[in-house]
Amino acid sequence: MTGSHETKAAAMISAPPPAALTDPSTLMIVSAPESIKTARDFARDWLDAKGYEREAVGVALLVINELVTNAHKHGSAPGEVISVRLYLSAVGPVVEVRDGSDAEPRALPLTLDRFSGRGLAIVSELTKAWGFRPLASGGKAVYAVLNGGAA
Repeated sequence: MTGSHETKAAAMISAPPPAALTDPSTLMIVSAPESIKTARDFARDWLDAKGYEREAVGVALLVINELVTNAHKHGSAPGEVISVRLYLSAVGPVVEVRDGSDAEPRALPLTLDRFSGRGLAIVSELTKAWGFRPLASGGKAVYAVLNGGAA
């Protein structure tokens, strides 16, 4: 599992995000633990409005939870702004989480003895693709192309 995961994660990091077919829906939150739930609720409402199947929404919420948690824990100081953007692309719905850190995200191998640091490995396994790009204004955007479809 580790070898295939590392290959998939490395390939996803270098891939650009897919082009938007729709205007993004954006939520601005402050970096705080309670904002993670706010982001999940925002995403659930967006995915439900687009008609996505219940199982696909559940997996998408796990992915969004991981990306926003990483932005909160590793990409911003308490109270700094994190943005969550959702849009449709030709290959599926895309979530993009922006924070103020220039640090590149890195997926660590999935192992049974690690209790933290597995979020991006999980994202890699649950999505069609994921990656990041630096922002001209500083910071980065981490994105994931979600699986599943409309009901």
